[in-house]
Amino acid sequence: MKKLSFLLLAMAIALALLCVKEPVVPVFGGLTQTSSASDTNTLAEQHFGKAIALLKQMSYQEAIAEYEKVIKLLPKSEIALDAQYWIGQSYFRMGRHDEALSIFQKLITDYPGSAIIPVTKLMIARVEKDKKDKKTQTRRILAMDKDIITDPKTGTKFNKVKVITGRKDVIGWARGHLILSPNSKFLLYDTLVIPLNGDAPFELVDIPAGYPAWSPDGKKIALTSKDAIWMVLVTPETGSPTGAPKKLIDYHASVSWSPDSKKVGFVRRDTGQDGGVWTLNIENGKLTQITDDPVWGGSPQWSPDGRTIVYTRKDRSLCIVLAEGGKPKKIVDFGHPHSFSPDGKWFFFRKGIRPYLFRLADERVFDINLPYEIGEFLAWSNDGKKMLFYRSSYEFNSNLKVVSTSSGPSFQLGRELQLWPYGQYWTPDSEMIITPGGEVGKTTGQPTNAPPRLWMIPLAGGEANPFDLDLSVEGNVEGLSLSPDCRKLLCIIQHNLNKEDLYVVPVSLKEARTIGPPIAVFKGRDKKPFYFGGNTNAWSPDGKKLAVVHEGNIWITSSDKGEPVQITKAPQLETSPLWSPNGKKIAYILRDIDETVESEQSLTVIAATGGKVKKISNTSGTNMHAWSPDGKELAVISKGKISVILIDGGKARQILDLKSEGLPEKARELCWFADGKHFAFIGENNGARIYLVSVKDAKVIELASDDDGWKYGINPSPDGKWISYVTDDFFKIRSEASIWEVNVEELIREEKK
Repeated sequence: MKKLSFLLLAMAIALALLCVKEPVVPVFGGLTQTSSASDTNTLAEQHFGKAIALLKQMSYQEAIAEYEKVIKLLPKSEIALDAQYWIGQSYFRMGRHDEALSIFQKLITDYPGSAIIPVTKLMIARVEKDKKDKKTQTRRILAMDKDIITDPKTGTKFNKVKVITGRKDVIGWARGHLILSPNSKFLLYDTLVIPLNGDAPFELVDIPAGYPAWSPDGKKIALTSKDAIWMVLVTPETGSPTGAPKKLIDYHASVSWSPDSKKVGFVRRDTGQDGGVWTLNIENGKLTQITDDPVWGGSPQWSPDGRTIVYTRKDRSLCIVLAEGGKPKKIVDFGHPHSFSPDGKWFFFRKGIRPYLFRLADERVFDINLPYEIGEFLAWSNDGKKMLFYRSSYEFNSNLKVVSTSSGPSFQLGRELQLWPYGQYWTPDSEMIITPGGEVGKTTGQPTNAPPRLWMIPLAGGEANPFDLDLSVEGNVEGLSLSPDCRKLLCIIQHNLNKEDLYVVPVSLKEARTIGPPIAVFKGRDKKPFYFGGNTNAWSPDGKKLAVVHEGNIWITSSDKGEPVQITKAPQLETSPLWSPNGKKIAYILRDIDETVESEQSLTVIAATGGKVKKISNTSGTNMHAWSPDGKELAVISKGKISVILIDGGKARQILDLKSEGLPEKARELCWFADGKHFAFIGENNGARIYLVSVKDAKVIELASDDDGWKYGINPSPDGKWISYVTDDFFKIRSEASIWEVNVEELIREEKK
């Protein structure tokens, strides 16, 4: 196996610098002539890691300075080559096209045989296209240049009161993980304390923990970690811990504090009941059951006077109960509790993602309108008259990426789009990827309510081209799938949780639109058996047929006329159908009804016309098998090994023992390249990694080692030069985070009218 590059080591350092709380930045003097090569390598890796962290924070000039230090230390090394590439990327993201082109062109001239060349050529095409179109970084990234946002419907004003930048700007998903200290001097992001006076962030505890709760007296913080609830004593003025964390109870749950800071409340499910509200006295350890109601989840919330607690029942109704116990009272039919205002007049809650205010005086519910730009609810002002919101500079996105099969950095496509790239479809010439997505507001960046559509994204850069989809069918479109020849589109129309209809409509890539009416090819497909894993619809290689899983059996239907025909009738469940390249056979997974996706199952083959079934191998999970290009063999991941099995005869040969090669034993998404010479798969071990395997000699290289995100959906291009994939993560898209406030009376004045 090829050893991991300097880049992978540097990315690990970068992740630590970005995600740990107070980044420990070593202070280095100049290298002396007696410094060892090992010291030089370590120093270069540290500078590279700092550069990556700065790049993620959009501190481009500072990142370039760190990359230049890497090049100066190790001018002829692989890590220096990577550093030069990322300097070019930095200039590109700054909108400095000429400097970016100069860097990339020099790379191609100086290192023509390097693995970094394919992605560098892509970047040159991207920069030249961008330069021609006069697109700049400021047009690609959502700008937060307003200090006041006025709701056009209500006239309500939202004011920006704080800006957070630099190394303090590390907060991705705020809801449930971010709180404001009672004295409003600190943000607490899981275990990271972020002073709002400009001081450096620092780590509260040295154990992994989350769902923090700061006591009203400011002296205690509760955290959930290692299946237990912990408490840390802190100094209110500094936010610093005054001792080691203390375990309160061996139970995993988020908590809330009583107003006197003497108790915590939580939902308990370890007593044989389906949830119940309990309190724990932190002074004497006394546990008290408040309700025997089946509770949905989350931490119950105390009223400011300590007399009542609000929580959510299993039926999602919002209830209030006396803090000492008693008969609960339903106050809202559906909602999830968040927090009381300090004056006890209001209760903020959500129905799904919609925010509401409940006024306790008259039990009236107000549907409040919050602009997307102000972010997530953070806290109430101390007087209860204002609400505070946190707008992160990060967004959680599903991103479409490609990586060259000769290695090199990964490359993101469709950066400006809201994509759902769980199915990616290469055009036959390998120059574009077609993937589902949605519309994004031009000014807010917020996904709109427009129906899903397809986007054609050029590999070499330029504007993505949307398909004009005229489906003319009733119901909610829940999925789009393009045929292998890119001439037909499968549309999944959901009617309820258990039933859906399948339609096929002809499309033209050249015209980027549908060119005919949709045809119903399967009505009333039953989804009930498939609440976990497994592909349920699969195109034949020529696009003329579909394999459909219905009621636990496999059916074949024409993509032109419908006319479904059942080809399997086993009592077990059959899923994950996969056509052979010649369209004559179908491989699928056979599993017992009570099995889980990780259970051992049977890989089975049947003729596409039906008939006798043939067991090929035992396997587990989905996406664990792949056809050879000639359709004579199946590659299988099973028990930590990749093997190839001859369909006629059943003879197997082992290609790779994952454990003995130091690779993750948990592997998935096996795919066999069209030339028959390589496999690709994803291995899971502290993240997801893409590996390319030579069929001939089992040589393994890792691809996209610069990308630490969770990866899935790998898909080789027809020419075998690229692999596309999906990664989900938080990505920085704004230069700053911000805190906003709004007056509550203004927020509800439309309702008053």
